Amino acid sequence: MGVELSAQEIDQYLLSSPRIILCINRPGKAPLPLPMWFGWIDGKIYMHTLQSSKKIQPVRENPEVSCLVESGEEYFSLKALLIIGHCDVIDDQAEVRKYAELITQTKPIYKKYRPESWPPHLQRHYEKPRSLLRITPKSFTSWDFNKIRR
Repeated sequence: MGVELSAQEIDQYLLSSPRIILCINRPGKAPLPLPMWFGWIDGKIYMHTLQSSKKIQPVRENPEVSCLVESGEEYFSLKALLIIGHCDVIDDQAEVRKYAELITQTKPIYKKYRPESWPPHLQRHYEKPRSLLRITPKSFTSWDFNKIRR
């Protein structure tokens, strides 16, 4: 018996995981892993960030990315999902707002972590134009060490 996650288990894992590590490529530098909040919607990963973020230009230049979700503290609870995919950067603000809301709907836990109101300097910061990152998976590699017990 393998330790891979089934398609249904992948869906459940991505819907219940609060964070994903997005790994982007940078010319002449080491790959950059970035923890992100994300949504898993219709078989794609969505996240948003400021258009001025340092991750946007490298993704535009090389849209091949990897993403990792992992969990577990002791051996038989270790679980992970590695996704290799293509990342599109979408700057249309209506589309960004639409998916930002969908992400919040699919991950209600994010409401718990956000403050009800931002200090003025952060309010101005988050009002700046944002970009949507849409990752279309090309491959999944997964493991769930709990399946070794069976």
